[in-house]
Amino acid sequence: MTENGLVPVHVRRHRNFFWRRFTSFGFAQSMAGCPIVISEISRIASAFPIVFQLRGDDFIPTALFSVAAGIASPFVDPKGHWRAPYVPSALRSYPFYAGPCRNSDVPAVQKLCLYVDENSGLLTRDPQDNPFFTDQNKLSQDLQDVLLFLQHREAAAITTHRLCTLLAEMELFIPLQDFEGIALPPACWGIDRKKLNRVPDGFNLTLIKNDAFELIHAHQISLSQCAWLAQAQRGSEYNHSTSSDTLNGFLTAMANDVAHDLTCAEPINEMG
Repeated sequence: MTENGLVPVHVRRHRNFFWRRFTSFGFAQSMAGCPIVISEISRIASAFPIVFQLRGDDFIPTALFSVAAGIASPFVDPKGHWRAPYVPSALRSYPFYAGPCRNSDVPAVQKLCLYVDENSGLLTRDPQDNPFFTDQNKLSQDLQDVLLFLQHREAAAITTHRLCTLLAEMELFIPLQDFEGIALPPACWGIDRKKLNRVPDGFNLTLIKNDAFELIHAHQISLSQCAWLAQAQRGSEYNHSTSSDTLNGFLTAMANDVAHDLTCAEPINEMG
């Protein structure tokens, strides 16, 4: 992961480093989308088209930020303000991310380890900023909170993966090249409505029992956002609610997310 600037947070490497909370969503300006989890699906559907993208053999639900390659996302203004009414959870912990543990002596919660993007420009040597570690070489409380948030999100991602695996086993995914005349980015997948309508009643009950219909319906409804997104990228005025106050400290946002969006996720017992 070091080629992307992501390295494990470790006391030997980061003992004398500090970090600043991001004050701009500029890092997301060129992103075409981000992975999402089931616990935020309804809020995502109200603002972004939801498609599925293949990562290896896994289908990953993804919020699209762009349908036109090479054009900046309309969800981030030139000053770095987030302009949509909801911030996807995948963007809230920057420059920190979670990943499987490689070493037994790195800070972890239930096998989930903390990584930092050292190319983010948010690492400093200034003691006025937030420390990585305490004087006792323990992970600072702020970073413990970040790691806990990432643990909750990973639990939700595991639940989401199980739902997508169920849909894949029922062969409900089809390539999705466009929607109502709007071309979509390459490698997008959607739910086959015809196959869904032919699903036997017994399988329908399975989908309902596992909350898979929530994901399906959110995906289907959200595609109506494609037309607006294409229009916005052609330079039309952004009509969603906008606010420069969306970013008021990502730890507060994460705390709210854990309390409201991700409470349905069960704690992780093991990471592969």
